[in-house]
Amino acid sequence: MKKPPRPILAAFGDEQPRLARMLQGRVRCGATAADLLQDVWLKLAGREAEPAVGAVNDPHAFVRGVARNAAIDHLRKERRRADIDAEVNGLLWESVDEASPERILMGREALAEIRRTLDRMPAQSREIFLMNRFGGKTHKAIAQELGIAEQTVHYHIRRVLDALARCRDALPD
Repeated sequence: MKKPPRPILAAFGDEQPRLARMLQGRVRCGATAADLLQDVWLKLAGREAEPAVGAVNDPHAFVRGVARNAAIDHLRKERRRADIDAEVNGLLWESVDEASPERILMGREALAEIRRTLDRMPAQSREIFLMNRFGGKTHKAIAQELGIAEQTVHYHIRRVLDALARCRDALPD
């Protein structure tokens, strides 16, 4: 005998085209919207699999709310990443003056100090920072690869950025 469809997943099936359009409108990227839609389905399927979770009065509204929250969470993470990227660019790529021998020497000394600062960081913090900034990996990808939480990835990157900011502040002008 065939099991009846679970109400939340059935509502997801009904709402899927609308959710895809809403997500794409919010995140402005079809591939990201598709990834978020898949994440929403996984969250809903996981919720349906838990028998202890209470019933939902309006499965369609619930599904739309989960999708809306997924878009909001994604945009928050992207904004936080953009803020960190801007800070890194400010730390590493200050305005360029004329390349005089004195400026070149100062740049080499600053780079050596940045290397020493990175070398003094805990190995995991340094590795995560380099994976993100120079390897181009997202917080989520790093978290999955290392088996840690995204918040932990954010903490390690923030830790290195704080150390680099202190290093920059200590450098002569």
